[in-house]
Amino acid sequence: MSRNFAKDYGVLLIDGPPAGICARAVVVVHENDIVVYSQLIDEITEEPDYAAVMAATS
Repeated sequence: MSRNFAKDYGVLLIDGPPAGICARAVVVVHENDIVVYSQLIDEITEEPDYAAVMAATS
């Protein structure tokens, strides 16, 4: 089955000039499509909190 990650996980931008691209986000998906961590970055030019990602997934 093909999947559209951006649409399925809510990171596809649909309005304004960046419409059609993905928001800056971190989504960690384990087996059986279980989301174990997600982080949506408010400003696309900012970096995610990588330490938080690592802490949540280790």
